[in-house]
Amino acid sequence: MPDNGNNGDARRLDSWKDIAIYLKKDVRTVIRWEKTRALPVHRIPGGQRNVVFAYQHELDAWLIGQDVKVPDLPSPSSETQEEVLPAPAPATAPDDPEVSVERISPISGHAAKWKFLAAGTCLVALGLLTVFMLGIDSATDVRSPHFVQLTDDGRFKSTLRTDGTTLYFNEIEGQRTMLASSPLSGSPIHLINTPLPNVELQDVSRDGHDLLVTSYEGTEHDRPLWIISAQGGPPRRVGDALCRYARWSPDNQRIACASGATIIVLDANATVSRTVGPFHSDVSRLVWSPQGDRLRFVLDDPKTQAFSPWEIPVSRDTTAPLPAASKLPLGMSCCADWTWTPTDGSFAYAQLDAASRPMLIVKPERDRVSNWLARDTELPVKIGRVEAIAPSQKDHALYLLIENAYRGELLKFDAKHGAFEAMLHGLSAYWVSFSRDGQWMTYVGTLDNALWRSRVDGTEAVQLTTPPMEVELSAWSPDGRQIAFMGKLPGKPWRIFLVGRNGGRMEEAVPGNDNQGAPTWSLDSKAITYANIFCEGAQTCWVHRLDLTNRKTEIIPGSRGLRTARWSPDGKYIAALQPDTHDLMLFDVEKRRWTAIADSITGDNINWSSDSLFLYVDSPQGEKPIIERIRVSNGKRETVASLVPLQKTLGQVNPWIGLTPDNSPMLLHLSTTSDIYALDWADH
Repeated sequence: MPDNGNNGDARRLDSWKDIAIYLKKDVRTVIRWEKTRALPVHRIPGGQRNVVFAYQHELDAWLIGQDVKVPDLPSPSSETQEEVLPAPAPATAPDDPEVSVERISPISGHAAKWKFLAAGTCLVALGLLTVFMLGIDSATDVRSPHFVQLTDDGRFKSTLRTDGTTLYFNEIEGQRTMLASSPLSGSPIHLINTPLPNVELQDVSRDGHDLLVTSYEGTEHDRPLWIISAQGGPPRRVGDALCRYARWSPDNQRIACASGATIIVLDANATVSRTVGPFHSDVSRLVWSPQGDRLRFVLDDPKTQAFSPWEIPVSRDTTAPLPAASKLPLGMSCCADWTWTPTDGSFAYAQLDAASRPMLIVKPERDRVSNWLARDTELPVKIGRVEAIAPSQKDHALYLLIENAYRGELLKFDAKHGAFEAMLHGLSAYWVSFSRDGQWMTYVGTLDNALWRSRVDGTEAVQLTTPPMEVELSAWSPDGRQIAFMGKLPGKPWRIFLVGRNGGRMEEAVPGNDNQGAPTWSLDSKAITYANIFCEGAQTCWVHRLDLTNRKTEIIPGSRGLRTARWSPDGKYIAALQPDTHDLMLFDVEKRRWTAIADSITGDNINWSSDSLFLYVDSPQGEKPIIERIRVSNGKRETVASLVPLQKTLGQVNPWIGLTPDNSPMLLHLSTTSDIYALDWADH
């Protein structure tokens, strides 16, 4: 069972020697790793520099993202060898004790000839070594990154594309996703009007006339594909394609469309010309090579939520056999976004290091020899997390979309005044849950992503989890003794964990490897229900009942494809959402039957009223986002709160929406913004 970190002293290493012993390395190596690889080592404030300490769980998380066996200087094959290829045999002479070497004292003609050749070989090797060292020097001789902020409108943004004259991106208003553009100078920002409810930018055509977009209403997994003028107007549907990610080829003659674990390549007539896959997990982050002969993509493992970058050749000859995909040696944390630079063919990608600090890597993408001589250029981005990258078409600049600190304010809807008002000033938290008696609450802090328990006024706070565990929704048992929550350890799926109300040791509710969603309790505190998450592409989503007495789970009949399951406080019903049809479903526990009681629900939140008479749901998409309640007995709907006023304020509304003990909607309004920067990274 995982430890919640309360035994911190036992897991703390208090010297370089102890850290080295734990990592099974010498002290000099560990000190070098702290300088060059961001090994998570701490120093006592005000103490001497050599007085250091480290936590074992932080070192373990760091090791997951490192390959400590790789030498500091890359070998000739380290950047080119792919997972599907066997490692090349070392070109070394045999070391056979039975083989004797004849020593010749007088230098014969043959011996002189061979000696001359050997000397020449040494000179060539020396020359190559000199070139290699010069290559290293030139590759690392990079001027300090120069940033220029281009936007500052207080809006949250996502996706970033450019045609060389204009920047295109998405802006988030409340929870509505819109198209926007600006000149390369970053001002002014222009909203692109479309009749679609939510428009997700995918790509821009080479001539800058058209945008490739997908549209959605709620939480549907695959989305219709459209082409729309960069100036706005009516969209044109691209066949009947449903895509999660889509990219034009460099010549705009083909479209790569990722849907679940498969990539389909569409031709100019929007017909399928090639199917790539299926792979072992969902595809994301599609990008074409500059020549249009390769596709790079990221596979998202639904069990562990780990990402791995891959590449596959895609020939224009659709009758040619499709080669196997090759895994790229870009690290486990790659990639938040990536792109080729058209000016020199380098490959730039964003990732987090072992200490969760943002990094931007520019990787040479040349032939094998020059790739051996050139080292990656690491650009430390210290002004926020890189969310998207777009290359300049004319110089060595990159355009970066960078997110600021994830900080916000809890708001509660005041029905008397008809407006959202601040609550618990200074607490930046979400996924708030209350005990049945209304005296206690749990929440997740936005800055530390840890689960906390406190009184409802924020006092007597106790931290229940520590990094590297990620935490989301939690729920109090009806008897108030236990807290169930969604937790995720590095390299593992989301699982339900149990912990006492006062903290202490926690345990996984039941062993398994499926991604478990938010838990809610049965009335007698002996069972939990949950729905799966991250399973849409694989079609393995179900609603489950977990019996805590025997630690066994059962699938609720008829629940395939449903998500966001919530047990009613009185134990009579389980509510869930159908993401494709946007129906609110209700399962009668006694009759064991599902019924649709409402439609057109585009949000992903369900909250039961304390008396089990109403379900509170949200539809945050569209021009008039609302929170409404639905009477369980007859399906009657009533608007409780409008989210329109929050769309006009700076920042954004977090997708989570909860309910206070007096049945007032609550949410997190984020002051987080993201802005576009120009980065000059060229060599001297």
